[in-house]
Amino acid sequence: MPIDGVEGRQQPEGRAPRATVADTRDLLRQAELDGERVAALFRLVICASLLSVVAFTDQGLHRLDISTWLFLYGVGMLVGIGLARRGIFHPSIPYLFVTFDIVMVSIQLLLLTQMIGMPPSHSFAMPVAALVFVIMVHASMRYRPWLVVYAAALFVVTVEAGAFLLSAGDGALSHGMRMADQGMLGNFMLFQAFPITIVGLSAVILLVTGQRTRRLLFESIDQTYRAAKLSRYFSPNLAERLAASPDEQLLAGSRQRVAVLFVDIRGFTAMAEAMDPKELGGFLSEFRGRLSAPIFSHDGTVDKFIGDAIMAVFGAPLSHADDARRALNCALDMLDAVGSWSQEREKAGLPLVSIGIGGHYGEVFAGALGDQHLLEYTVIGDTVNVAERLERLTREFGSPLVVSARLLAAAGERIVDDRWVRLAAQTLPGHRAQIEAFAMRSSHSGTRVLTLP
Repeated sequence: MPIDGVEGRQQPEGRAPRATVADTRDLLRQAELDGERVAALFRLVICASLLSVVAFTDQGLHRLDISTWLFLYGVGMLVGIGLARRGIFHPSIPYLFVTFDIVMVSIQLLLLTQMIGMPPSHSFAMPVAALVFVIMVHASMRYRPWLVVYAAALFVVTVEAGAFLLSAGDGALSHGMRMADQGMLGNFMLFQAFPITIVGLSAVILLVTGQRTRRLLFESIDQTYRAAKLSRYFSPNLAERLAASPDEQLLAGSRQRVAVLFVDIRGFTAMAEAMDPKELGGFLSEFRGRLSAPIFSHDGTVDKFIGDAIMAVFGAPLSHADDARRALNCALDMLDAVGSWSQEREKAGLPLVSIGIGGHYGEVFAGALGDQHLLEYTVIGDTVNVAERLERLTREFGSPLVVSARLLAAAGERIVDDRWVRLAAQTLPGHRAQIEAFAMRSSHSGTRVLTLP
């Protein structure tokens, strides 16, 4: 039964497969590697900030101590830049460098409090302590949300532990206790609890933001992968249209004038019987690949594959003023492509391939058919049926290409007697009016289209 609908159409079922784990890991690895490059630059900023603080102090011994730690931090910074430039990455590297950053900044922060004579317990009140937020922010660039929480927790623990050890050694601990005993708990909270709370809240915000970003990243990867998979089943322009257009717009459809080509392999049944399933699958895949290329190159759309046949549309979903000419040029390019393929097969000792093409130009309904579970973008109408039946006439008249006079006229094709044969008016099944058609002589199947100036 012909198509409005042609039987045997092959459609992908169900949802498009999600992106593979390997694909996602590769993308995340590249994103994290880029994050490490940026982090290396941030590390340079942190080092410069600490160096500027030391440069404006005159505490000799303490200045020497912190300069030593700054030197170690500078070495780590250079290592990070070197790894980033070489593209060396391992999942443990972000945690190692965040640990390095936090420990180095915490030690230098504690040394700075001693340098200016502040109690170690007040380290969080130092302006330099704000560098932890820089570390947390660039930790969030690694697409590992919990790395931010790890950085914040490590900073608080490291500073508190260092302050406890230093306070125990210089009596500042008892000073802090006396402050609490003397009713100065508010000041104690100001210098201790409040900064820790701010660091904790910042970590939570960055955690939530990082998780949302990571989720959006995965969804974006999945969507891109779906679009890529979709383009393997449909023409690229159709895949873009399906992805960009609302379902309501696609379902509404429209009536428009298009050129339709039907392509079919001659003698396919006999060829298929002589092939094993694997060979048959490879043959059909190569057939579709070779003949889809000219369709796409002329901005056409593969409406559907039907076994050994292809239905191509020019003018939907994207319309051009010269869709008929594009279709006619495409038909001749298809004949050239099959001719080249046959020559290759002949050299390999394989059977030749021949095709028949039918073409027509007229009005169709173009849109998505189906429901919310499965939509099929297609064109339907009498124009489709006429093109399919003209393809059948290629066998009857021994011509590789039979097209309607309407298609030739719309394409601006000059009717050349030695190339086109005018057929008797054709009465096609299911079509009330007779169709005026032309068949191309087999000897001219490789010539180009002649168009009116």
